[in-house]
Amino acid sequence: MNKPKHLHDQPNSFGWISITLHWTSAIALVSLWLLGKSIAWQEAEQVDARRALHITVGLSVWLLLAARIAWRVRVPHPRAVGQGSRTHRIAVLAHALILANIAVMMLSGPLLAWLLPGPSALVDTAWRIHATAATSLLILVLLHIGAALKHLMFHDDETIARIFTPRRSNYSDPFDPTRPKGSE
Repeated sequence: MNKPKHLHDQPNSFGWISITLHWTSAIALVSLWLLGKSIAWQEAEQVDARRALHITVGLSVWLLLAARIAWRVRVPHPRAVGQGSRTHRIAVLAHALILANIAVMMLSGPLLAWLLPGPSALVDTAWRIHATAATSLLILVLLHIGAALKHLMFHDDETIARIFTPRRSNYSDPFDPTRPKGSE
């Protein structure tokens, strides 16, 4: 059975499934990060309400984030046209670390909510794990954005464009030796 060409990832192009999961997850994670950080900025009487909002949003997007992780584990990471093996391995590792931190947060967050207002040692440990994963995720995402901007400004490649829309052809690079004769 043929897969719709632009729906699924191709060897050197993200499909609409990956693109949609990437951007909806990014929006959800930025929202959750801001909500989580805002808990500390609240007046004492508002802390529980803000925490409840963070938990509600987190649980609401849990399946989306699980789908994001499962999709990338199941579907190989496409290589950008002109991207070397070393650069591709670094990009795949960086994305794996991002997804691992998301997974840790997806496990520690509900555990933390379930433990509240339980034994302080368990709550403290779960909170440290969740907060450390959030900080690690922030650092990795900033590096991810920096690397994407580096490609946009200093490299003549498609790194930025390919996360917004699937390529029209897998073989649009005229110098790609794997490009079939007579293709676009």
